[in-house]
Amino acid sequence: MQSFGEFMQKWLYGESGYYRNLHIGKEGDFYTSVSVSEFFGYTLGYYLQEQLNSLQNQKIAIVEIGAERGNLISDIAFFLKENFLNFHKIDFLILEPLKSLHNIQNQTFLQKIDSKNLLIVEDFQSIKSLHYDFIFYCSNELLDAFPCELYYQGQIAFIEDNILSFKKAPKPIEQIAQKFHLQISEIPLYIEEFIKNCNDCAKHWMFLTFDYGSLETRNEFSLRLFEKHSTKNLFISPKSTEYDKSFLESFNKCDITYDVNFTIWNNYFETIGAKKLFCHRQNRALVDMGLDKVGEWYIAKYGLQSFMKHSAKIRTLLEPGLLGERFLGMAFVK
Repeated sequence: MQSFGEFMQKWLYGESGYYRNLHIGKEGDFYTSVSVSEFFGYTLGYYLQEQLNSLQNQKIAIVEIGAERGNLISDIAFFLKENFLNFHKIDFLILEPLKSLHNIQNQTFLQKIDSKNLLIVEDFQSIKSLHYDFIFYCSNELLDAFPCELYYQGQIAFIEDNILSFKKAPKPIEQIAQKFHLQISEIPLYIEEFIKNCNDCAKHWMFLTFDYGSLETRNEFSLRLFEKHSTKNLFISPKSTEYDKSFLESFNKCDITYDVNFTIWNNYFETIGAKKLFCHRQNRALVDMGLDKVGEWYIAKYGLQSFMKHSAKIRTLLEPGLLGERFLGMAFVK
């Protein structure tokens, strides 16, 4: 018997886990803001440029975590190469435990940046050993890839012989549920360890991420499968434990995701002394970060006609019914 969190860990990251292959984009199982438009990464690059201007004579790295193909850090690097005078002084890294993805990530970066190497590391210790003064961590749809326990009124889900059942929750999970007033919820695992690792790699850092979720505790299940751009919920009703038994038959063949509870993440970052810079819906976050300025730069360099080819994709990033309000952006600094 194993908890659902252990089961999900194997599903996504095990020897034959789902994330050992690439599934994003038109031919994959789902779209992301990164796969929709380069302007997502360009905007993050513009925002980071503003921060970089205040960091003089320091050893700096931009690190993407959960990079899939490596498009996000490549888009960030491309914008900075075009606009930031000291681009050559910045190191670009991907933290990627799955060696099977390293080659495609390197290739993606080289297609946009031929004047600088991408460093791919497998663990936080490798980053720590490089002794950076400041690290910018960036990610997209990383938080919902953390394995989670399924919590229901003092119990959590277990898997045995391909059957899901609920049993008494262990004390650490129950304490989290009480702290955040959870009755029915996904409770992510390894948050404290992850944030501690980020904190230990450099004295000063920023963590910038976007993901699907909310700031409110809904007290209902949201766990679902993504396959070929369609979804399937695990539970028949979001407020009950009755589940779709065919769900478990899709082991490691589809992505598992759930709505991120940003309140939990905010709390853990604040606990280690990090300061929240913002936590907004994606459309507001991108506009506040300088999406309009990125558009002006692009038009000035490549022309209005070229920009108009991107306009529909940019609207997808902002439209409330598409990605604009279904996703949140969050940034913390220490």
